[in-house]
Order: sequence, then C-alpha cells, then structure tokens
Amino acid sequence: MVFDAYGDSKNPTLVLLHGAAALDTFAHQYDVLAERFHVLVPHLPGAGEAAAEAYNPQETCDALASWIASLNAGRVLLMGHSVGGQLAVKLVSEHEELFSRAVFLSAWLISSEKSVKSLSNIAKMSYGAIKNASLLRMQAKYWGLTAEQEEKLVSYSQKIKKNTYVGFFANRILLKDLPGYSKVKIPMLAMCAKGETAEMKASLDALGNQNTNCLTVVFPQGSHDFVLRNYRLLNPMLLDFLTATERPVSC
Repeated sequence: MVFDAYGDSKNPTLVLLHGAAALDTFAHQYDVLAERFHVLVPHLPGAGEAAAEAYNPQETCDALASWIASLNAGRVLLMGHSVGGQLAVKLVSEHEELFSRAVFLSAWLISSEKSVKSLSNIAKMSYGAIKNASLLRMQAKYWGLTAEQEEKLVSYSQKIKKNTYVGFFANRILLKDLPGYSKVKIPMLAMCAKGETAEMKASLDALGNQNTNCLTVVFPQGSHDFVLRNYRLLNPMLLDFLTATERPVSC
C-alpha cells in the first residue's frame, strides 16, 4: 500500500484515512500532528496513487487491516474523515486489537435509500467537475492547500473513474452492519460539524448511543469540510484527545 509519512518514526503511529478523492484531507493537521506522532496517510482507492482503483469498502478495510498489522507498530491511533471516517469505524469494529484510540470525523453511517440514490445521481452528473483543472485549482485555494498539494489534486483527479466516484456514495458502510462496534472498548471520539446534514448528525448520535466509550461532539463551525476550513479551532481538540492518557467521559 502506498502511503505518505510525516514526523519521527520513533513516535507513536497515527494513521489518517482521508476523505473521498481527497488525499490531503488532513493538510492542515500534518505539521501539528507530526510533532507528536509518526503520521501515516495511506492512498485509498479513488485518491493519490490509488486514484484509478475502484472503491470497495470491505476490500479496502481488509487491505488496511493487513497493512497496519504489517507495520509492527503495536496498537496505533486511527483517524478518518468522511469515507475515511466510515472506514475507521469499520476497522475498529472488526479489528479493535490493532488500535489504541480512534477519531471519526463526519462518518455517514445512517442513510436512507432516498438520500443514497439522490447523492449517487448528483455524483454521476457532477463527475465532469472533478476533471476540470480550473475548478480543482479553485477548490485547492479555497481549502488552503499548498502549490504541491494543488498539483497533486489536479493530477490525481484525472485518473478517478466514474464508477469509483459514484461508489463513494452508493457503496455505503452502515452502522447497523457493524455488530462489533457496540463491543469496542478503546477510547473513541466522533465529531461532525454544525452545518452538516440531519443524517450525518443522526450517525453521530448513534455512535455515542451504541457505545459509551465514544465521546460525541458537534463541532460549532463549518460544514462537511470543517477539517480543512476550521482547523484552527479543531486541531487543539484533536490533539487533546489523541494525547490523552485517560479515557474520555462517556456520552
């Protein structure tokens, strides 16, 4: 598995799972996290060097579990956003022994057939936009990406196939299909932004209700891209949880 690395390999390992088609979801967290952790960012299907690969949730989860185990880094910390957040929940539910703490950001785990169909159709119609270099450069600047990250976004996006892009919405990971989640004992933090959808907030509530080891927080600013847009407030909150030695207060 191709991955990017930041920080000292002697520090505790933190695996970051980026969002759909967005390798540098955590662009504004790399530096601050690398001061405390050995940060690893695997290239997931539909992004980075894996941009041309099809996205299958179970296959991706299995590949990630095998890769993390092969690191021989003991229990690692895990954080994911959006599709990466869904994968993070699935990973700890099925492979808790690999992790010491986990953070789930904007993990859409409860969805109606209507919303899945609607978003899948929107993805089909908007697929051309992810091939438009001008739009991608505007998006990169809006997110505050570096020039290098901008170039990667433009380059990698040209390789994403339509079925992969639509699959991010159509191939759901649902909390009801993860019976192991309620039994997870590691400390977990789940968060979504104030401006996100009702289903995203319902997913957040369910994560807390189904496991008292999960602390849930509605972030007071932004919407789905709050990780990139509202990092000045978010980063200290993430660090507080990731570096804590005590368990979070049950929600």
